[in-house]
Amino acid sequence: MIKTKSVYDPVDLESDGFRILIMRKWPRGIGYKKHSIHKWSKELGPSRQLLDKWNRNEIAWGDYVTQYSAEQLWSVAAKIETESIAKMSIHKTVTLLCKERENDPHCHRQILKNIVNRIANKSRTRRLPR
Repeated sequence: MIKTKSVYDPVDLESDGFRILIMRKWPRGIGYKKHSIHKWSKELGPSRQLLDKWNRNEIAWGDYVTQYSAEQLWSVAAKIETESIAKMSIHKTVTLLCKERENDPHCHRQILKNIVNRIANKSRTRRLPR
């Protein structure tokens, strides 16, 4: 199962499972151990260029989604990491962490969650006996 959460929200290891920070830059005030971050996957954050466009309001959300998805598709490191998370999520809970608040509809966590779920579902389908 894949969950999403702000890295600033309280840690709940029982329900969060394996916690992965998916930002290019480390967030302010966050400690690796104190916030129980099991892994930092920088390659799953949006590129600096894409983030800059978004922060300067030069790109609409739909275009951001398209460009972020393309970045993940064309990055070998991101692809490997995404597939690894998808496999892990079949057997245990994985929480994707970012600095944006959970109720913010404009965060790459949700896009990545959808990508990971599609990969996990394909993997589950391949395993079903015929």
